[in-house]
Amino acid sequence: MIKRIDNLITIIMMSVVVLTAGGCGRKGVVLKELDMAERLMDTLPDSALVLLESIPISDIRGKAVAARYAMLKSMALDKNYIDTTTFDVLQPAIDYYLTSGTPDERLRTYYYQGRIYQNRGDEDSAMYSFMNACDLQHRVTDSSTLAHTFVAQGNLYRNQYKAREFIHNNMEAAKLYGALGKELLEIRCYVRVVRGYLMMDDSSAADSLLSVCMALVQKNPDGEKYLFPSLLSYTVEYGSSEEIKVFLDEYQDVELTQGEMMDFACGYSKIGEHEKAMGLLSKVRPGAFLSDSLKYEAVKVDIYERQGKYEQALNAYKDFYVMLDRYHDELLSQNLLFSEKKHQLEKENLVKIQGRDRVIGATLFGILLLVILVGWLYYRGNLNMTKRILAEKENENLRLEQDNLRLEFARLESERDNLKELQKEQTELAKPIQDIIKTRLDMLNGLLAKEITNDDSYADPYNKWIEAVHKDKKGFMDSARVAFTASHPRFMEYLEHHGLSTDEINYLCLYAIGLRGKDVGEYLQLKRHYIVSHEIRKKLGIGEHETNIGIYVRKLMKDSAGWAQQ
Repeated sequence: MIKRIDNLITIIMMSVVVLTAGGCGRKGVVLKELDMAERLMDTLPDSALVLLESIPISDIRGKAVAARYAMLKSMALDKNYIDTTTFDVLQPAIDYYLTSGTPDERLRTYYYQGRIYQNRGDEDSAMYSFMNACDLQHRVTDSSTLAHTFVAQGNLYRNQYKAREFIHNNMEAAKLYGALGKELLEIRCYVRVVRGYLMMDDSSAADSLLSVCMALVQKNPDGEKYLFPSLLSYTVEYGSSEEIKVFLDEYQDVELTQGEMMDFACGYSKIGEHEKAMGLLSKVRPGAFLSDSLKYEAVKVDIYERQGKYEQALNAYKDFYVMLDRYHDELLSQNLLFSEKKHQLEKENLVKIQGRDRVIGATLFGILLLVILVGWLYYRGNLNMTKRILAEKENENLRLEQDNLRLEFARLESERDNLKELQKEQTELAKPIQDIIKTRLDMLNGLLAKEITNDDSYADPYNKWIEAVHKDKKGFMDSARVAFTASHPRFMEYLEHHGLSTDEINYLCLYAIGLRGKDVGEYLQLKRHYIVSHEIRKKLGIGEHETNIGIYVRKLMKDSAGWAQQ
């Protein structure tokens, strides 16, 4: 009835998915169906399986979607206790998740891969898968699957009689189940731990765990059925005859499993009720598990010995050792005992590879740093060399500039001295000409003072004079020519006699008041300055390189004064 209701709920939910998908593509519908199946997995695994099987295989497209479908269906089969021995369903998840999956996806893949190996009887491969899964324990968030993995691996340890590992795995699983609030699974794990302590003959530890289990069972009575087998084994192993009898009498009417019947038989044998012990043992059918057969023969040996039937006990003892040898052969033939060693060697090899990669990485990093350092040193060397070259050039330019300044300073001093000499010798110069010369001397003295003191304020009169003169070049030059005409008429007649124009005479008057060729050129700002000079030289009969035109003009002006006296 309940299952029919669950299936009805599934059909309704599937219908809702189809209806709400609306205009979505088929891929969107498949993804919604997978989401719903995952939500149903823990509470209604049969409904999840129905939903997954209703998805057409042709709609499973893309590696990621195929991997997720494969994983969910494997989970659904496992939760519905449908054991599969092939990888047909899980293979897409193995191919995709083990290389591209998250830690949780890889954990689930390894777990269900191990479960399939267990179903096939390949416990060695199963152990290897579980070990790979447990290696991810510090990186996963799926605590439930991790707990399942610990339990499955613990069962394999129990088959190897590795009690410590069996105890450790179930303790870890119990903690995880407890944190998830899965109390029944927590109880089952603690019960297995009790069995592990019984295997180790550690009564104190077993007694402590039993008290924990009993406290949990009081909270959740459904866990009593899981506690009973361990409580029975503990009582038979460590209880007094009176305690064993009370316990057996209390539960003698309970429906017992094959293993529980053998424990009961062993208990009755210990308290001397051998007939009851043999009666129960006769009902036992060890079945396909060799471990059950070993226990059966061990109990039989114990009963015969207590009855004093030593010949039968010896025969049973022989049968026990034959089975034990067979069990060891099967265990060794599966290489199960060596799976941990193989896994450890692979981990060590992986650590070596990672170590080698780190060494290679560190070496490459060191080489990179060295290249960067060499490049930086080369850059700094070039930068320093460039700075040094620039500094040398700057110093050279500074020296040249200082040399030019010294030359300019010497030129200014020379011009000032010439003007002073001219001023002394040419006392007959007209007052305007004397004023012009005086002004020029004042300007030169200001420029020299500026160069000596490095104070630009001394050059202000010169700059103002230059600015005023530049505003009226023609007026200045005409005034100079008129002044020279009045003071040196023979000089002006000489120039006019040689055919010089008014502009050319004005030009020569600039030289007469003490300006040099460079100053004349800068003052006139004429592109044909040198052409004018060439024409004047030609008219005066002066060779191009014969004499400085300024010196010539001032000498001519001095000589013309002598002509006037003659």
